[in-house]
Amino acid sequence: MNTLHSTLAAMLLTTVGVHPALAADADLSERIAACTREHDDARRLACFDRAAAPKADAGKVAAGKVDATQEFGVQGSELARNRDDGEAHDESAPPKRMTAKVAALEQRPRGELVFTLDNGQVWAQKEVGAYLPVKVGDSVTILAGSLGSFRLVLDNRVTSVTRVH
Repeated sequence: MNTLHSTLAAMLLTTVGVHPALAADADLSERIAACTREHDDARRLACFDRAAAPKADAGKVAAGKVDATQEFGVQGSELARNRDDGEAHDESAPPKRMTAKVAALEQRPRGELVFTLDNGQVWAQKEVGAYLPVKVGDSVTILAGSLGSFRLVLDNRVTSVTRVH
């Protein structure tokens, strides 16, 4: 596996000559070398993404802390990509609910609704169920359930949803 890391690091270093913005960054090779020591696949990929990002984007990712409501519904490797490796995270109190307004609605070919919320999150129904009288501008609450499930609540009507974006 270390051979793979070394090969990947060498490939990224060769791109320095191709991309002038990366060539100006003196500590790029150090950041890439630090990424090769990460054992968790998702965190290693996130580290390489941050190392190879243009300087302005890398500063924004490292400096900006992600709002807990923006992480609501994000799980696994996607969550690891959004986190800074050196930052301590409070895993003991993840949010249990989130309220937002519906900014846009779409319908998938099988009838499932896709909800775009005013905070930029996109949620989709897992399956078509009972009638859900939702329209743009309605306030909805998304509740975290057991085993990573989520429910969207609107006027005492509930549907199972999953975060798409």
